[in-house]
Amino acid sequence: MTEDGQGDQLMVIVDRALVFLGRTEVVEQLVALAAVLVVSRFASRAFWWVIDSRGGLRRSRGLTPRRAGSGILSRLVDLIRAASAPTIGIVLATVVKREMAAAGRVTGLLEELIGVFVVLLVGEMVMTILTGGLDPEEGRRHRRRFFKPLIAIIVGLMVLDHLADVGRLAGATAFEAFGSPLSVGALFVATLGIWFWTDAINLMNTVVVDFVSKHTNFNDGSAEATLLLVRYALILMGITYGVGQLQLDPSTVAAITGGLSVGVGFGMREVLGNFISGSFLLFERSLRPGDIVELDGQMGTVERLTVRSTTVRTIDNEEIVVPNQRFFTGSFKTFTGTDEKVRFNVVVLANCENEVERVRGVLHEVASSHPEILDEPRPDAWVEDRFGNNVVSYRLNMWSASPLAIPRLRSDVVRLIWIAFHEADIALVFPDMELHFNDSAGAHLPAAAAAPLSAVISPPASTGEVLASLSPNVVGATQKEMSS
Repeated sequence: MTEDGQGDQLMVIVDRALVFLGRTEVVEQLVALAAVLVVSRFASRAFWWVIDSRGGLRRSRGLTPRRAGSGILSRLVDLIRAASAPTIGIVLATVVKREMAAAGRVTGLLEELIGVFVVLLVGEMVMTILTGGLDPEEGRRHRRRFFKPLIAIIVGLMVLDHLADVGRLAGATAFEAFGSPLSVGALFVATLGIWFWTDAINLMNTVVVDFVSKHTNFNDGSAEATLLLVRYALILMGITYGVGQLQLDPSTVAAITGGLSVGVGFGMREVLGNFISGSFLLFERSLRPGDIVELDGQMGTVERLTVRSTTVRTIDNEEIVVPNQRFFTGSFKTFTGTDEKVRFNVVVLANCENEVERVRGVLHEVASSHPEILDEPRPDAWVEDRFGNNVVSYRLNMWSASPLAIPRLRSDVVRLIWIAFHEADIALVFPDMELHFNDSAGAHLPAAAAAPLSAVISPPASTGEVLASLSPNVVGATQKEMSS
């Protein structure tokens, strides 16, 4: 068929659809169709609004909307809620069809409407089953991005098939590109087809990860990393198939892409480097979602690992997006590579007059009394190989199964040590301050300040008051450690 003939074919299909829509009996059925859709939707919402406002099934059972739990009753209520609007639509469409048939009117479109409601019913139930266990926001996102557009496309094709020959329409030429005619069907597959394929894979990935984390003992990070590789492989297959449907001239495409490849290669070096680094990280599993790492002195959890970047959430709830090349070519500290147990310590300075073994015993008792500090490996108190003025330094080593809890555990242990030392009458060491004056400082001091300090400050309430009472001619201060 010539190019003009293919273009005329598309116009003929459009003209037939317009003529069909202009018929009186068709308009009557479309009005009835719209009325059934509106009434069914309104009736469903009104019904559930009455139930919810009066404390219906969910509240009477102590359940909350959408996340009422994983019980059978909760899932059943969700299915009933999702199926209510399509079910009401099927009943209303059947009643209207019978009334119009009894009046001698044409009812072909209303029969199609019943099929549309059946598709809606199946789609709503599938959506509810697949997204019922997900986070509510995640479920709404998949409904909005995948299920609702997909159902709209299916319904649109059903209606269009009644208006025109969908097969002929798909084969009609839309326009030419690179010397090749592009059909409507090929453009549909290469655009919307790839879109729905990608979203379907993302949905299945989310559902499988959620199922694995809740119902199996498989490591979440390993499962997510494996599924990420499978997801990208399937997406690549879908893109290859969709672009192949366009049937572009290979020689023309090669000539154009060959000229662009050099410039694109230079401009996307970093992107390609991150892509390759992310692929190796996923294959080697040296970094997985859920791992706890330390970057630039900040500890955080790996939340997402893609082929381009890695997202790390710190203990301050900050998200850090890190290019994959940094993990692949540089070094980083991980707390969950092969073992999640981590050792941490607290340094304590005690007076040298205290018995060393008695101090070590108190430190060990403090560590053993905390429920979140592991018994194995056992906590241990070391005497460090350095001494100060009247000071003995102790290092209390402890183990935790949760690296992110270390800052809180360290705070708890310090507080418990303070209380335990006070009860055991063990003296800690605190820094004190010794002030030095220049020989010429007295010549510049006021008469009152030139007098002995004991006559001026009698006695100070705090170190701050001492410093505030001195002249600016004080030139320096040093700290030394003294016994409390």
